[in-house]
Amino acid sequence: MGVTASQKYTLGFIFDKECKHVLLIHKQKPVWQKGKINGVGGKYEARETAEACIRREVREETRLDIPEESWVYVGTIRQEAGDVGFFATCYQGNMADAATNDHEKIEWFYIGKLPDNAIRNLHWLIPLSLEKLEGKCKSFSVE
Repeated sequence: MGVTASQKYTLGFIFDKECKHVLLIHKQKPVWQKGKINGVGGKYEARETAEACIRREVREETRLDIPEESWVYVGTIRQEAGDVGFFATCYQGNMADAATNDHEKIEWFYIGKLPDNAIRNLHWLIPLSLEKLEGKCKSFSVE
């Protein structure tokens, strides 16, 4: 079954409480993302809202259960493969709470130095997400 234009996805950026690190995932699938770093997310399930989707995907991939109301909508990119809704949150717990719960490894990255294999749009989506979170994290300075 191919992807249709009506397919919807979510992608979330989870920042630590200081907004100095972002939790990203080492992708193994889909094929075009294999070996790259991306935000956490995935496809909507039937009758699922965007907030319910990002909560479920994050729980499945990181073991963090972040309530729907904690996510801030950043924007949507519409593309042929489907729409991707972007969300951000500032996780107030301990960074060690996040654990790989899937076949794809998760890792906290310093926002001032994303890895070379990060999906290219992360270089502007992460700063945009931080703007949307303004006032929700303790600090916004990047050293």
